Amino acid sequence: MSTTEPENNSDDSMRAMPEDKYGDESRGGRGGFPVKPLLLVVVIGVALFLLFYPGGEKETPEPVPEAPPPVAATPPAPPAEDIPPREVTQVEVPEEPNMVVAPVPAEPPLPEPGDSDPLMREQLQAVGTAGELQGFNEGDHLLDRLVALVDGGSRGVLLRKILPMKAPSEPFPVEVVDDTLFMDLAGYERYDSYVDSVVALDTATIVDSFHSLRPLYEKAYAQLGLPAGDLDNAVIGSLDRIIGTPEFSEPLELRHDSVMYSFADPQLEDLSPLQKQLLRMGPDNTRRLKEKAREIRAGLLNQ
Repeated sequence: MSTTEPENNSDDSMRAMPEDKYGDESRGGRGGFPVKPLLLVVVIGVALFLLFYPGGEKETPEPVPEAPPPVAATPPAPPAEDIPPREVTQVEVPEEPNMVVAPVPAEPPLPEPGDSDPLMREQLQAVGTAGELQGFNEGDHLLDRLVALVDGGSRGVLLRKILPMKAPSEPFPVEVVDDTLFMDLAGYERYDSYVDSVVALDTATIVDSFHSLRPLYEKAYAQLGLPAGDLDNAVIGSLDRIIGTPEFSEPLELRHDSVMYSFADPQLEDLSPLQKQLLRMGPDNTRRLKEKAREIRAGLLNQ
């Protein structure tokens, strides 16, 4: 027998109305960015984290997000790898007598983070942020929001207030079998369109954008009060959080305390908010997102 109830508004449980709101954790990361922006942050941030779309009414993102204080004792992730800088290959052109060599035009300088919205918006469209991800192209302070999402993702946190997306309209469904509560398999389909949008992002463009805009991303990351050199580790750490999410084929048992739902398995309940949201999206969607995260990770580390 199936029942449908609203979803949880807390970080670690599921309510029977709007989707979960996520809390914060501890921080981590290392790394750095140069001209196609935001892609990576979006994917992460979005694939990232998007992926793990929380619920509630759409809210206007805060101009300069601040990293929230830790509230959950999630086990720390292993140190993330450094993303090596891309090597620039010089092509030698044989000289001929009296040959005039045209000067190579210099790359235009990157804008300051506060002036980067036009560039970010242009590149977000180039990477394929359409459909459920269209909201990432809208509003102001796009770069600030994206690096904040990457930082949150590296800590296993979803920053609901700066996710410019609407939650699934259908309520969180549960199934009762012999007086035991389970996640209803029908609820997984609510997230199909979100996952489709993330999987469709162009990985090669994301990787190229990260390297082209690395200095710009690092500067915006430093404005959050974090070491600029930790950005690349935060990116890899976010992807590793997704990749490390456990997979299950059978329905997951729930506990029901008052209006809240939580996972009956203590090990699952101890996962980060990001990973628990992945579980709620269903095994097929979780697998697809993990494959996309592996693809992006490999592209960044294996140039």
